[in-house]
Amino acid sequence: MSRTWCPLLLLLLGEVQAQVENRVIFLPGTFQNVSVSKNETVQAVVSRIPAEVAFITLQFHTQRHNATLSYTRMPGPGPSLTAVDSGLLSALVPDQVSLSLFLSSPDNNTVAGTGVILPYSSLDPVPGACNMESSLDIDPNVYIHYNLYETTIRFAPANLGYERGETPPVCDESTGTNTRWRLQYDVYQYFLPENDLSERSLFSGIQAVADIQGMMVNGKRVMTLSSSEKSMAVFNSIPSQGVIYSVIVRDPLLNTSASYVPVHTYACSFASTLDGCQTLGKISTKVFFTITGLAGLFVCFFGHRFFKCELFCMGFSFAAFFFFVLITRTTKLDYDIRLTVSAVIGVVGGVLLVMSWWRFGSVMACIVVVGLMLGFLIASTSPLHSSG
Repeated sequence: MSRTWCPLLLLLLGEVQAQVENRVIFLPGTFQNVSVSKNETVQAVVSRIPAEVAFITLQFHTQRHNATLSYTRMPGPGPSLTAVDSGLLSALVPDQVSLSLFLSSPDNNTVAGTGVILPYSSLDPVPGACNMESSLDIDPNVYIHYNLYETTIRFAPANLGYERGETPPVCDESTGTNTRWRLQYDVYQYFLPENDLSERSLFSGIQAVADIQGMMVNGKRVMTLSSSEKSMAVFNSIPSQGVIYSVIVRDPLLNTSASYVPVHTYACSFASTLDGCQTLGKISTKVFFTITGLAGLFVCFFGHRFFKCELFCMGFSFAAFFFFVLITRTTKLDYDIRLTVSAVIGVVGGVLLVMSWWRFGSVMACIVVVGLMLGFLIASTSPLHSSG
């Protein structure tokens, strides 16, 4: 009989231990590092919530991989958000002293991040409570979009605070001073250490500016938006430079404020093998393209005086560009090796074009190479998708 019950007891103990391991207790204002394995859901628990707290935000930040933050154990399209910087706001009901939210990994990757719970009173503005765009009823998140030249952030308008159990104020019924139109939005910017792409640096920065006091002390206020302006801001992109953006909504009448969920960007991709964050700041990249740029200036102003040098530069550019793309698509060589091989092939291409001109005097070969280079340039800078 004992032999029969022992495996069952071990199984039950294992289940209880797994449930404990998948449960993380958050203390208000205290950061908690959380690791979420694939096919795992971690329960984030907040207990002993004071009666004066009217709503709570949970924010969770990772560096590269998305994490899903949801109100339910099984994430749905409505009550959840998947991002590297995600946050959910929970409005509390009377007598509520505990709260549970759930973290999971959507991409079957183990996700490590840092999270924090921030409590707010009924007098504080409610970030994203007048959301009209995303699927969340209340969306305290800042959404970011970047390209090589500019970074754009967007956020949903906030609303006035309210007591537990009360009906939220109407967002757009009027524009008087007793409505959400009196709220103001301070946009803040915080730069991470230069040339530091480490996870530790990001988490230290997030912990320094996640709340109102931290961002006001450590960050830089770059603009203030009124409620009548578009809830967006545009900045210059700095590839490979980590930047954290956040928005603090203020109620000038009650002198209260609340923070949106900070969002970070490096204006580059960690997954790209061509122009990823690790390659843009490499010494080899700077040396190669500095020399290439100087050669381009020489061709621009003195090319026809030194025609064979111009031909060599054109042949080099065409061959190096073509084979760099080909090698990147077909092999998994290290970036520096790819750049070196492409440069060697470019030299061979330049010599072949000069030799072709010297031996055959073919104008067509020169025109084809120059025309292809112009085509590559136009194709890389022009939108080729259909308008429909």
